[in-house]
Amino acid sequence: MINWVGYTGCDFLEPQLLLLLCAVPFLIFFLLRSERLKTSGIKYTQSIKVQQKIKSSFVRRLRLFLLALKVMVFILLVIAISRPFSWTDFNNGDTLNRNGIEVNFVLDVSESMQAMDLEPNRLSAAKNVIEKFVNSRKGDRIGLVTYSGEAYTVCPRTIDHNLLLTQLRKANGNDLLPGTAIGIGLGTAVAQMKGDSTESKAIILLTDGTNNSGDLSPEDAANLAKSENIRVYTIGVGTNGMAPMPGNSLFGIGKFYAPVEIDEAILKNIAELTKAKYFRATNSESLKDILTEIDKIEKKRIKDSTDIKASIPIPKNLLSLLIILLVFLLISDLILFKVHE
Repeated sequence: MINWVGYTGCDFLEPQLLLLLCAVPFLIFFLLRSERLKTSGIKYTQSIKVQQKIKSSFVRRLRLFLLALKVMVFILLVIAISRPFSWTDFNNGDTLNRNGIEVNFVLDVSESMQAMDLEPNRLSAAKNVIEKFVNSRKGDRIGLVTYSGEAYTVCPRTIDHNLLLTQLRKANGNDLLPGTAIGIGLGTAVAQMKGDSTESKAIILLTDGTNNSGDLSPEDAANLAKSENIRVYTIGVGTNGMAPMPGNSLFGIGKFYAPVEIDEAILKNIAELTKAKYFRATNSESLKDILTEIDKIEKKRIKDSTDIKASIPIPKNLLSLLIILLVFLLISDLILFKVHE
């Protein structure tokens, strides 16, 4: 999926129509070929002496200018019918309260998240991509729950993303019980969102292990999320096989290798039960891509909603102007540059 926001600074309600831009090279080829078949003379009611004052180079430049103008109008026409809009403008409007997304991150901060198979380690890599995700969401309420053997609400859902990111950078599992309580972490996030009237609610859960602590099972927590219409995206963090872990040795701080044990079956069940998706991140780049994909999925849910489509109508005036301009160019080409024997 192409990141139109990154390339153009805006998004599109009908991005598939931008594929029409692939026809631009063929259009240029056709127009240039048509030009080569035309003569460079202009016939009008004046004396031959006056006509000869108009050099053929001027005519060629004028034709090329009109050719370039036709291509530009075609490109603008395609962009117009693709219905561009800015997320910043949309989220700053009154529709924010109706269409904003409620997001809770549930981040595993257990000791195994210090593994260095992601750079610089799993926890730091997860924090980096979460920060980028938060910066891409304008106006959504986002919160953070961390967990190891128990869960802790680092930051309740808020639109103050600077506060959230400050708390995110300081998050660790030093003051939490050891273990991996996936059910407790997910259940804590669901409890915070329970009863919220917002239509679009999502939880993004990251873990590198299996559930081995807590009284609430991941399946029961997933059922609670389902009852609240909360989508739970799950991400398994870690390479396949063995992962390097920091440790002490006779020569100071060293590392040892430990097996990667991620309960993918449980994570897949949680995602499927809540109509979301499971991902596996085996390196820092794939983790970044996963958060980018989730961001696009959630944005697409907004774009597909009735409210946003009604709030961003097709720019009919611009569309009509471009069509009129294109027709005018075609007619002027026929009148001014008609081939004569």
